[in-house]
This record gives sequence, C-alpha cells and structure tokens, in this order.
Amino acid sequence: LTRNEMTIQKIITASGEVDVTGTGYTPEGERLVDGQPLDDDTLLAEIRLALGGGALAGDASLYRDETGAWQATGDPTDVAFLVAERKLEGLAEERGRRFRRLAEIPFSSERKLVSTIELDADRDGRVDVITKGAPDVLLARCATEWVAGEERPLSDDRRRQILRDVDRLADLALRTIAVAWRPLQEVEPPSVDESIERDLSFVGLVGIIDPPRDEVHDAIRDATAAGIRTIMITGD
Repeated sequence: LTRNEMTIQKIITASGEVDVTGTGYTPEGERLVDGQPLDDDTLLAEIRLALGGGALAGDASLYRDETGAWQATGDPTDVAFLVAERKLEGLAEERGRRFRRLAEIPFSSERKLVSTIELDADRDGRVDVITKGAPDVLLARCATEWVAGEERPLSDDRRRQILRDVDRLADLALRTIAVAWRPLQEVEPPSVDESIERDLSFVGLVGIIDPPRDEVHDAIRDATAAGIRTIMITGD
C-alpha cells in the first residue's frame, strides 16, 4: 500500500508547530506555520536542533545516484530525519562539521530508544548525548526542556501537553518520534550503557507519514467496483 519512504510532516517544539511539505526522499519542501512560511528564529532554531539530533541518532544515508536521483539506505525512520534535515539550509553540513560519534546504544523493541554519544566541536570537544525514540518512554528520561536556546524545567503540565500532541498526531495517522539531548561537561565518553539516558532535555516531537503508492487509489477503486470488500492488514 505504501512506498516505505517515511516522511516527516510535522515538527512540534516548545515554541510551536511546523508543517513540512514534500514527500519521499527528495529533500525539497517548505516549512510552514499556519500555512505561512516559517519566520520565527526561535522556532527555527528549535526545529534545527530536533532534526539535527534525530539525524545524529541514526545510521542511514541519503545520496544522489549516477542519474541524480535521491536514494537512501538504512532504516526508513532514520532516512526521514535526513530528508527533513536537508530541507533546512546548511543543517546537514553543520552536523557533519560539528559532531563525531564516539559510541552508540542501539535501538531495541524493549527499550524503544536509540542513543549516540557525540564529540561536539562547537563546545570545545565536549560530549553530547543524543536520544530519540517513543515519546512516552523518552519523556520519562527527561528532566528539562530545551526552550529558546536554554534548558528549562519540564513541568507536569508540559509533559501532559506533549502527550496530548502525541495523541493528536496519532489521530492524523502519523507515527511519532521524540528527540532529546544532554550536553555533558566531559571530553571523554561516559559509561556506554543505558545509564546515560537520564536527565535529558526534551527537544521536540515529529510526526511521520509513509505515503501511499500512486497506484493504490485506482486499485482500491477497481476492487470496489468489482464488488470486492477490501480489508487492510498492517504491521502498525
């Protein structure tokens, strides 16, 4: 039914909500707030951190083939972050210049999280922990929220609001992934285990869609016209 080309359509941070246009692996699209181009620098900085963090905590790649067409390898959710990241000018290049991975705690279905430990050139080579995964699980590991370039306490009201946003995106048939980070003072990686996934600062939430294949509409219409009752069975 679908292309298996996960696409980020919405990004929600402390300062607002952004719609991202475009589908598939071609990194072309706009950032819109209430239908108008995004022009809020604070919100822009927050979505850059959310997308950049989501791209860091992944192992996918996005590239052009010999014909110039965009191709991707790796987990489709990781690819979705790479595509959305490239829709923001200079963000992918900044990530490549600024960070070097030191270690990773891989995703598992039990933990529902993935974390990477990154050497951060913009902080004099200090270490950052980047985590992404299921919003409810990640929220439980967060103590603060990243707002307008600084950490603020993550109140119970904000936690409830974030979970309401998760439900709202789910009602729109979007898969939700959250991103958080923790800038450390160390220049050497800490113990590489789940103990680093604590006292995180919540960055944002994305809503992802897997677009339907172009031929699906005609196929369903033809089946209906033929008197066939269609039932969808999905891994979701």
